[in-house]
Amino acid sequence: MCVIAAKYFEKTGWVGVKNRDRNYKPTVHVRQSYRGGIERMYIWDEKTKYTEGLNEFGVSILSAAVATKKDEQEGFKNDEQDDVDRPFFSPDGKKIRKALISKNIKEALDKLIEYELPGNTIVFDKDKCFILEGYFDLQEEYVYKYEEVKKNEYVIRTNHGIFLPLAGYQESEDPDEQKSRDSTVSRYEISFKNVKKAKTAEELLGAISDSETDKDPQMNPLRISETHGSKTLVTTGQLMVTPSMLTLHYKPIWSNVKFNFDQLNSGKSKTFMEVISNKKLVSVDESVSKLLRFKDFAI
Repeated sequence: MCVIAAKYFEKTGWVGVKNRDRNYKPTVHVRQSYRGGIERMYIWDEKTKYTEGLNEFGVSILSAAVATKKDEQEGFKNDEQDDVDRPFFSPDGKKIRKALISKNIKEALDKLIEYELPGNTIVFDKDKCFILEGYFDLQEEYVYKYEEVKKNEYVIRTNHGIFLPLAGYQESEDPDEQKSRDSTVSRYEISFKNVKKAKTAEELLGAISDSETDKDPQMNPLRISETHGSKTLVTTGQLMVTPSMLTLHYKPIWSNVKFNFDQLNSGKSKTFMEVISNKKLVSVDESVSKLLRFKDFAI
């Protein structure tokens, strides 16, 4: 489960951020691909092949699941009696990769709808932002709604629908399911208050980094737990996408990160990746920021 948010800043344009929550420790590759004649920069989960990121035109996609039961299967055996590890592979990653082969965000949005992407998804570039909600109903029909977000507004989503109330975690008499519902609402409300106050991209990422408002770590946007390695959902990493800089920023929290140093600052790349230190949310010194940008030509 995750938190995603986007906000417009006068000097920077739209910026999107995400807390990526998993119930396993992922190995995340940062890849740069030229398939379709368009350069894309995205994260790629080694275990599930889930993907999100941006392309050379600044088209950016970040998403949070509402198919919650299926999402929680990632990283675990299909049959707990079976010793063979057969992880659930995310089909949504492929849909997002394909949508990133688009020259503008409306084209990308239309592709995501055509591919029937479930979840709460932010599609944006430096000038425009759309929020798309989608899910499959009991008849397996794809239901969706989207809206453009105005520059004087901002958008936050967790793991329940706002436009589509039947999407994602619901109120339930089952204690575990109700706790999941309480968590998605709490993470949304805390993030909403914090994002409102953010005045810079760095502060936006900080706005979803709250891990102390609630005594229960599952109720906070940034979920830290001592039970890493169990089925507890924890924040494994944070993303920030800045279309005006064509930059994907990744902050590992409980994850391995792989990328290629060989082409470091070759000057040929149109998109860049920045590693964010655990001690500092994002580099504020431009010279340091440039030194931290890496590229990976893996397809």
